Amino acid sequence: MSIEIIALIGLVAVFAISALRNVHMGALALVFSFLIGIGLVGESLDEVLGGFPVDALIILLGITYLFGLAHETGTIDWLVDRSLDLIGNRVALLPWGLWAIATLIACLGTSHAAFAVVPIAMTLAHSHRINSTMMGIAMSSAIVGGALAPTSIVGITVMSVARSADIPYNPALMFVLSIGINALVVAVAFFMFGGRELIRRTREAGAGGTPVTADADGSLGSGGVAVAQQVDAPGKTARKTLTAMQILVLVSIPLLIVSFFLLTLAEVDVNLGVVALVIAVAIALIDPRIGKSAMKRIDWNTILLLGGIITYVSVLTRLGAIDQLGEAARSVSSPLVAALVICVIAALVSAFASTIGIIGALVPLAVPLLIPGGGLEMTGFIYALAISASLVDCAPFGTTGATIVASTVEEHRARVYRNLTRWGLAMVIIGPVVTIATMVVPFVITG
Repeated sequence: MSIEIIALIGLVAVFAISALRNVHMGALALVFSFLIGIGLVGESLDEVLGGFPVDALIILLGITYLFGLAHETGTIDWLVDRSLDLIGNRVALLPWGLWAIATLIACLGTSHAAFAVVPIAMTLAHSHRINSTMMGIAMSSAIVGGALAPTSIVGITVMSVARSADIPYNPALMFVLSIGINALVVAVAFFMFGGRELIRRTREAGAGGTPVTADADGSLGSGGVAVAQQVDAPGKTARKTLTAMQILVLVSIPLLIVSFFLLTLAEVDVNLGVVALVIAVAIALIDPRIGKSAMKRIDWNTILLLGGIITYVSVLTRLGAIDQLGEAARSVSSPLVAALVICVIAALVSAFASTIGIIGALVPLAVPLLIPGGGLEMTGFIYALAISASLVDCAPFGTTGATIVASTVEEHRARVYRNLTRWGLAMVIIGPVVTIATMVVPFVITG
């Protein structure tokens, strides 16, 4: 058996061992990098660590530290409260409003920050007779949609991996496509799980009548007849005045974007993480106590995960394993079939493992399809792959889906678990088909 095959088997082993034994995937990947690189190939430690993605990790460090400060100062909570005030008693807007809020928060550093909105959303779903499955899908779509923003961890990961593989990549387009696809997912779930009834109730409430509600699970009353009940508007909290630190953090977010844009125009060689880290440290100097407490919100887990996966993929690349996969990919009669299979694999594994890890491993493996002669030159395959891997996160086997189920009121939890399992597994096929059809096929036809 060749070293290249052994190395590829090692990659599969990293995912398998991590899933079966609950060992950190990034740490495993680093260990396998040393075993393969130093033990089998005879590389030096410097050569193995040469693939360690320092730039990407600086971005993750700076972004998660800055938005950790936003959480510690209560700025995120303030934004959520003010947004809920705007929604009021318009019950049909609640799923959409909470989706928008969670999406915005998911854009800010780590998408897991949006988990703070999930218990609020699931509680409001119960108290306002909104189908819990609908709200759960809305929350999942918000988390994975915002996660692909260029200011969030997964978006940074995709951008870093794509650029390290010399794949043309537009982070703004990735974000727009992600939001568009996830908005479509929410719209489908909205009308599948009682959205028309919510619209009717909102109209009746607006006309001054008694709102017509659904049962607690969001369905119509017994026999399909709606049960008339009065539903109170979401409780409003007393409006609090922003503190000086909260104002400072609110100003820092647009400052981050504008500063990075201007530095890029000036051709200054810095990445987004450097700018974020400078701003975060400046805020920490003003209030060291908050700066210290925000340190625990730095996502060291993801930093280790991304560092380990990309380092191991770099070992694969130097061994020529990627080139061998490229030859196999080109032997497939239809590049579109190969692309679809890769997206389905990404979606299926991502439902049970780390989305970031899957993207970090599969994007370089898909490079041969994107180079001249690969059959998918200059297409949206990179976007299709990332979105396919994220759409399944509502399944309760991963962190996002499990958080949603755990946040659901106990009487609906079993139903939501079943529904999210079916929905997530359906996305394993539906996601790749839709993304390949919309983001890859048009380029193949016009090309």
